Amino acid sequence: MISNNSEAIERFKSIEKISLSNLQTPIETCDRLDKVYPNLPNLYIKRDDFIGSLVWGNKLRKLEYSMADARAHNADTIITCGGVHSNHARITGQVSRRLGLDCILVQSGEKPEKMVGNPRINELMGVSIEYVDSRDERQPTMEKIADELKDEGKQPYIIPLGASNEIGSWGFVNAVDELQAQQQEIGMQFDAIIHACSSGGTTAGLEVGKRLFGLHDMPVYGISADDPPEKIKESILSATQPMIERIGLDAPITAEELNIDDSYVGEGYGIPTELSANVTKAFLDVEGITLDPVYTAKAAAALVDYSRKGIFEPTDNVLFWHTGGLLNLFK
Repeated sequence: MISNNSEAIERFKSIEKISLSNLQTPIETCDRLDKVYPNLPNLYIKRDDFIGSLVWGNKLRKLEYSMADARAHNADTIITCGGVHSNHARITGQVSRRLGLDCILVQSGEKPEKMVGNPRINELMGVSIEYVDSRDERQPTMEKIADELKDEGKQPYIIPLGASNEIGSWGFVNAVDELQAQQQEIGMQFDAIIHACSSGGTTAGLEVGKRLFGLHDMPVYGISADDPPEKIKESILSATQPMIERIGLDAPITAEELNIDDSYVGEGYGIPTELSANVTKAFLDVEGITLDPVYTAKAAAALVDYSRKGIFEPTDNVLFWHTGGLLNLFK
């Protein structure tokens, strides 16, 4: 391990990625929302919902690194997974098509009777989909498909759920580099970041990135869309440890340092709560910003509640990272 961050930054910059879109997403102020919810902090929003030609969102950041690694392994077929309405799965299919690769999706749940949103795009692309009954079946099914393809002489490459491993998570280390430059441009450092999380890759990248680029005093709050904190933290740490070792960053991450909150899941994944529904309406009515019911609405609900509880003070500069996912509105 080395303690010189400049060397670690050089090592990070040398990791191969494929440029898939303009990822310099803007940071905008949300200075009218406090008319609906008093005592909000000085609120800013990072518009990753602007990424890509078809509401691609933050998943594209991760795929820049995952696809580069797939290419380095001479892959001809990409295999990934998610639920039947998965943004990640659909985006991976599109990127695979764009790069001339075959793609197979393993999706938990029944095939939708009405193909709208992400399933409709998958249908139009003609991506191969294998449906499984439960989340637990996704990984072994991907491995089974990969073994079968290898027997046929193919070169499959598995991208895990959300591209949230030690490869895809580099996308959000790169995002922190982008954020650091934007902070310098506007002459301000954010006091906290709040975002929606599930498979943990976004949080993993942000946590490594803030240590790499010297933003140690900026807490990152991940608001779970489904799983309990223990499971998400396990996923984050499984990604961050090899990342830190690869670049030689002398800044280990422990579970106790991670801020993961599942208090806003409500009745379950993709099911709006009363607060998330109200906040979604307020964002659209007052700021003209659309949230999706699965991820960003739950994180926005936490943002409002954190302000009520005093976790965020009115004088704080807080960045709400909009991760996209807007096709989830069309189910």
